[in-house]
Amino acid sequence: MTPLFSSYRIHSYGPNEEMGMHAHDDFSFSLIMAGQYEETIRGRQDTFFPGSLLVCPPGEPHAQRFGPKGLYKLVLLPTCNGVERFDALTPLRKAPVLRTSEVMDIARRLHRELRRDDPFSSLFIEGLSYELTGVFARGHSGSGGVWPGYLRRALAYLAESEGSVPRLTEVASAIDCDPDKLSGAFRTYLGCSLGEYHRHCRIEKAAQMLVESRLPLSEISLTCGFSDQPHFNRTFKAQLGLTPAAYRREKS
Repeated sequence: MTPLFSSYRIHSYGPNEEMGMHAHDDFSFSLIMAGQYEETIRGRQDTFFPGSLLVCPPGEPHAQRFGPKGLYKLVLLPTCNGVERFDALTPLRKAPVLRTSEVMDIARRLHRELRRDDPFSSLFIEGLSYELTGVFARGHSGSGGVWPGYLRRALAYLAESEGSVPRLTEVASAIDCDPDKLSGAFRTYLGCSLGEYHRHCRIEKAAQMLVESRLPLSEISLTCGFSDQPHFNRTFKAQLGLTPAAYRREKS
């Protein structure tokens, strides 16, 4: 198979950072893994959360403002073949966006293989890049770029919440939405429950802190809403395949 991407990189940004209008020389695909940010591009402004895939065309001015918990994302640079493949599905110059649970799942698996980096990782990464093409095609054949406003308000509420996972009823009340309707939206658009989504985001934030700081594991655990250290260790390993301590050693 001909490679679709030439580079896979992890980028992270601090809380409430801002980037004024700027442009890049090449196409880039961003897969949001944790946090949130607001982007202004091509005269439109929108807020993005985990499960979002954004295409940035070369030479296209855009500005970004990151949320109160910063941002953690994968940035993929497509090859010429990749640009041709994706552009045949929807015009990339229009900076298309895709929001779906499959994006979050592929981002998580790509991140795992980039971290593992064994003799077989390149095969998995290549396969996942082609899977992303299929998700992109299917998403843009329907309404994959559109999430209901109440779901986006719920994601914004979760992005700003501290401590343990808020109850569904608490979030629904805060955004004035029926709990059953909100629960169904998480399943339909993100493929998981509200609690599962929030735990995923907290673990991605913990992984970022493990790499970028020397804070004790206990402090990272508390900051990310885990009052029980063994529970934090189990949840982290289930999602990323290593304990927090092992993850930090591997990344140092």
